[in-house]
Amino acid sequence: MTTVLMILMLPMGLYVYFWVEKKDQIAYQKVFDDYQQKIVNNQNLTDAQKIVKFEQMLEQNGYEVTEVTLKRVVAKRKILSMGLIMIGLGLYIVGLFVYLFYFYVLQKPHTVVFELN
Repeated sequence: MTTVLMILMLPMGLYVYFWVEKKDQIAYQKVFDDYQQKIVNNQNLTDAQKIVKFEQMLEQNGYEVTEVTLKRVVAKRKILSMGLIMIGLGLYIVGLFVYLFYFYVLQKPHTVVFELN
């Protein structure tokens, strides 16, 4: 029974990774882009208030703010891929350990940069 579940995890993981996560990644980036445009176009806020708003938004979304200047905020976060975890389970658990090693040691974090124009 376990083998059947593992065999089914591979195609499900491929579907989740290549279709669901890729589509969600575009929507996820659009949220940040729209927020940046909304804050930059807000004439009621000073530049310092805009930078504070960017920092708050990033911290609420689990990002670690690594750089703050008068015109720029940079934050980073590692994003765990459920599709790759499912693929790893589908490869008889060895792939899961390979992915977790990659996630904790080799994966570069997703970087978000907000700049005031």
